Amino acid sequence: MSTRLRRALGTTAMLLVLALVGWRLWPRTEAPAEAAAPRADADGSLRLAPSQVTGLGIGLARTAAAVSVPLPGLAAQAQAPMDASQQVASPWPGTVVALLVDEGEEVRAGQPVLRLRSLDALRATADLARAQAEADAAQRQARRDAALLSEGIIAASRNEQSLASARGAQAELVRASEALSGARTRVAGRGEIELLAPISGRVLRRSVAAGQSLAAQQEALLVADPRRLDLVVGIPAAYRSRLRPGLPLALADGGRATLVAIGADLDPASQRLRARARFDEPSAHLAGERFEATLHLPAPEGAIAMPRTALLPEGDGHVAFRRDGDRFRRVPIATLLGVDGDVAVVLAPALRPGVEVAVRGTAALKAMLPAADGGE
Repeated sequence: MSTRLRRALGTTAMLLVLALVGWRLWPRTEAPAEAAAPRADADGSLRLAPSQVTGLGIGLARTAAAVSVPLPGLAAQAQAPMDASQQVASPWPGTVVALLVDEGEEVRAGQPVLRLRSLDALRATADLARAQAEADAAQRQARRDAALLSEGIIAASRNEQSLASARGAQAELVRASEALSGARTRVAGRGEIELLAPISGRVLRRSVAAGQSLAAQQEALLVADPRRLDLVVGIPAAYRSRLRPGLPLALADGGRATLVAIGADLDPASQRLRARARFDEPSAHLAGERFEATLHLPAPEGAIAMPRTALLPEGDGHVAFRRDGDRFRRVPIATLLGVDGDVAVVLAPALRPGVEVAVRGTAALKAMLPAADGGE
């Protein structure tokens, strides 16, 4: 080994020894202790600096006074209003010869919509014509006899007989007219009659086909005003005392309706109250459509609307976290009144409109705050 190499190795070894001695003699400071996790104070609140709020991923939103409580998931169906729809039916049985209109067609009041062959209808029409002719003849005879009686040409008994005949013929005319009262028909020839549209509107439903037998008063067609449409909805009986006309309903497709009538009994099949609402925009819907509806009931005093994500389940209820300045508090939810989409409506004595509640990072807050009452 050369002299130069030995000197280099010696110098390196000396430097290592000096470095080791210096490290041992150098004043040493303790490493900073790990920052302590936030802990709740004795009053049940948790102080968090802005950096801690950000680090925990806590998001905030403000509460508001609730104006309504949603009652979602109600089954509903669109129907033609009772006062804006009428059936096309015949007072007599017969056989359908021809359908003159089909579903979806617009019709005018008095327009022929169906041709029917019915012997009973023809007899009733003939009876009315005969009764009208006999009543006219009896009236003319009674007037002639009254004139003859005044001239002393006939006896009073003959005049009384003419009057009695006229009264009998008039009674028969009334009977024959009543047999046809409400029958919107006209004679079409060849032993057939035509049923006429009772109102102007659209044919919503056709219940018969050509060649089919039609019983007396059986529905053949349903005609309704297309500018009006109702929504029939079943509501749990427990809400009966809170229902009133004017309450709004929202549909899953974005449509809206307004409650106009509430039934007095329960539907036997569903055991729910039958209520009727009026569509705000009926042209966007069709009779027979089924919907899932949300009824908005009046909110009780003190009800609070807040984001649904602010609620965390706890036991049989829920809890939220309110921020007061730099402190967070656990807020028990007394009652969850309802949920509509992303909004929950609650009763909570420790909440008021306009306060901030955590909508993200709630699991971290729940872990750091005690389970005791964290109210005011």
